[in-house]
Amino acid sequence: MYLLHADNTEQLNQALRANMLEFNAQHFDAERQALGFKYLNKQNELVAGISGHVFGNWLLISWLWCDESARGNGLADSLIMSLEHAAIELGAVQAQLDTLDFQAKPFYEKRGYQVKYQLNNYPLSGTRYFMEKPLIVAK
Repeated sequence: MYLLHADNTEQLNQALRANMLEFNAQHFDAERQALGFKYLNKQNELVAGISGHVFGNWLLISWLWCDESARGNGLADSLIMSLEHAAIELGAVQAQLDTLDFQAKPFYEKRGYQVKYQLNNYPLSGTRYFMEKPLIVAK
């Protein structure tokens, strides 16, 4: 017999995530390879960075952030290009990310990303965009 219990804890969330990752690993034929780049200022403080991973043929971009004081200096462009080039070296042929309507959709569109799906009314009145881009190897 099983008993249902309410559990809104982070511990349950982490346990479920770990169990799903273990289950999925039995069925995937690719390893996740972490990637990331960052810019530091003279005080060794983070001013911009990007992270993601290559999973099979895909670059999955997790986070791209640039401190407001450092914006407009080309750091974000340099970061995304560096991540894409590193991903290509690891065999990625497609890139995927998501962004919110108040974040960087135009930035990504200028760099070749296209909206494949959008989630309207997210979380209440905004929009979440899921974007992709083919990674073309220059010859």
